[in-house]
Amino acid sequence: MKKNQLMIVVLMSGSLLLSSCEKEKSAVAELKLSTPVLKVSPGENQVAAVLFNGDASRGSENVWKAINIEGTGALSTVTDETGVLTWKFLKPLNSHRTEVRGAKNFQAAEGDEIYIGFTSKLLIPSNLKTEAIFQWKSYPTEGSLQNHPLMLRTKGGKLELQHFDDSHVATVPWSINLPVNTWMSFVIRMKVSRNPSVGFIEFWYNGVKQTLANGTERLTCRTLDVADCDPKWGVYGGDEAEVTHYVKKIRIGTTYADAAQ
Repeated sequence: MKKNQLMIVVLMSGSLLLSSCEKEKSAVAELKLSTPVLKVSPGENQVAAVLFNGDASRGSENVWKAINIEGTGALSTVTDETGVLTWKFLKPLNSHRTEVRGAKNFQAAEGDEIYIGFTSKLLIPSNLKTEAIFQWKSYPTEGSLQNHPLMLRTKGGKLELQHFDDSHVATVPWSINLPVNTWMSFVIRMKVSRNPSVGFIEFWYNGVKQTLANGTERLTCRTLDVADCDPKWGVYGGDEAEVTHYVKKIRIGTTYADAAQ
């Protein structure tokens, strides 16, 4: 092969190699451009966890630790106007209590931070005083200091959130005019602790975080008593009238989103 012809072949081979490299680079660049980049915002990697599901569709045996009925009350389930199976607590006239103790297979412990959420509706005389429609109840009762660190009750036309200290002295961190025959949603954030400078509660009503009586959104307080505390739902007190309490969408979780249904 002549020298000039050899040079042409070498140049052509080099050109083909360069062309091939450029195509590979271009293909890699296109791949990089076409591959989506996932951006994680702060907090998005937090894992939510529902610790307790109290839906009526799961059945009493899978939800409640105990059913407490004094008198001729009854616990049943009904389907509400939105098609959700709902707990119905009926406390008749001259009956004292129709309550349940939850939550089966869940127990809060010192240092836990939990969110308790539920939706409820009361058929009740607007001025009737009850002891509780929700309790964060101490067990065993014998030897307890608080008996029930936290309660929701009705009194004088109001719906009140109560906290009891270790001398069983009650304060009312929050209250509103009592809505009757109206669905209400609640979320309670709780730092569980026997130490009154460590424990705290925060409170949402109908999806809005509430400012409490101390002028802030948090009440630092004792939230754990004796061995354990468990949530209770239903009707306690108000013996002089019939009360029906509907409760649905009960959740206990580690985030607000777990509990807010």
